[in-house]
Amino acid sequence: MSSAFSGLNTMVRGLSAQQASLETVGHNIANANTAGYSRQNVNLVTTNPQTLYGGNGNFQLGTGVNIASVTRARDSFVDKQMWKESSTLGYGQTMQNSLTKVEGVFQEPSDTGVQTVLNQFWTSLQTLSTNASDNGTRTTVQQRGVELVNAIKHANQQLKDMITDINTSINLKVSSINQITSEIGGLNHQIVTVEAGGTDHANDLRDRRDLLVDQLSTMMNITVTEDKAGNYQIQSSGGTLVDASGSQKLDTVKSKDSYYGYSVENVVVAGSGQVINFSSGEMKGLIDSRDSSQGGVREYLDKLDKVSQFLLQDFNDVHKAGYGLNDTVGGTNFFGVDGTKYENWSPQDGEGGWVTELQVNSTILDPSTGLAKIAAKTLSTQGNASGDNAVKLGIRLKTDISSTLGNSSLDNYYSSLITGLGVQSQDAKRITENQTTLVAQITNWRESTAGVNMDEELTNMIKFQKGYNSAARVLTTMDEMLDKLINSTGTVGR
Repeated sequence: MSSAFSGLNTMVRGLSAQQASLETVGHNIANANTAGYSRQNVNLVTTNPQTLYGGNGNFQLGTGVNIASVTRARDSFVDKQMWKESSTLGYGQTMQNSLTKVEGVFQEPSDTGVQTVLNQFWTSLQTLSTNASDNGTRTTVQQRGVELVNAIKHANQQLKDMITDINTSINLKVSSINQITSEIGGLNHQIVTVEAGGTDHANDLRDRRDLLVDQLSTMMNITVTEDKAGNYQIQSSGGTLVDASGSQKLDTVKSKDSYYGYSVENVVVAGSGQVINFSSGEMKGLIDSRDSSQGGVREYLDKLDKVSQFLLQDFNDVHKAGYGLNDTVGGTNFFGVDGTKYENWSPQDGEGGWVTELQVNSTILDPSTGLAKIAAKTLSTQGNASGDNAVKLGIRLKTDISSTLGNSSLDNYYSSLITGLGVQSQDAKRITENQTTLVAQITNWRESTAGVNMDEELTNMIKFQKGYNSAARVLTTMDEMLDKLINSTGTVGR
């Protein structure tokens, strides 16, 4: 026969289980809008039954309920998908932002873009060919040349400023990565400590750790595994960032671009100096947007450099072959430094390339004699009004094929530059939009498992409340029965 008081223990366990369930519902509701929070559940199991001996044999009498664990609702497979696709999204967004800024540098089509300035310079040469002796026309050619130089050099400087900004962003991202991996390493230790007994679950600590991994995955490609003790091991590009022993910091080291001479920030493992070769994420996007020959700032610096080389070599060759007013001797550079033979010249490594040499020849800009040295005619014996060399200058600028520009005319070369930039920008936008849609879908999958549904929680609240009230009613009834037994037994006949 069971103890008269065993039912009290059963109900006390029931009250405790329903109370814990209600408190967990409250915890879920309180954190419904907390970033990274996973819905928690109280897992209830029946207690070991009591064996009773009856006239017909033994039988099992239930003794109530126990709380087996409090666990979070989480799908690790969906998490791994999220971390992979978030990294790709981070790369696409970074490249899209960078290419949008490059488009802003060239401002095409617009009234102030390089293409417009090129066209205006060509138009001034056309006018010169028909009115070569007019100083006003020559002044226009002179100033249009200055505009062209300024437009190219300004675009070049803006691109270099972008590289400086990218280097700054890389440094900031490395600091963020180190902060995140350090915190994950600390959370590893806390989680292992809490879960050391094998029964407890560090739900809120795990949520915080997974939220940090979410943030880390947007910045870089990562692989996440969990060991038997509960530690996260995070690797990227062959290097270990976090494991059971702690976290590994990253660092940046400066180098100098061998051609242009600007500073470059490279990401390495702190201490060892091993270079990290990112394969996706914002870090990969930043490095590619700076260095890549397909969509990076470096690509467009190279193309402006080729345009500058064309003006200093190909355009100057035609100008030097002509003559100015009053039989001014030929051989004068229109662009660059007077007397420099650019056909035999090449930039010094690390000095900035051809664009640093680009300027309108100071001889051409001389206020007293400069206009006369603009070579509009091909022969010194021709009249001052002859503009046949100006025609050749216009043809060289607009339609002549140049090996410097990859067997393309300057007009086609620059048009291809702008078209290619637009295609690259559209491609980055497409990748970003596709990844945004995919990440949103994965987020919905995750929320369907881990998210807090207020209707569901309120339903559970009512269920556990009724369970608690019912257990309390049974406990009250048992208390009344025991009171009768204890206080009324033996009073019959008194």
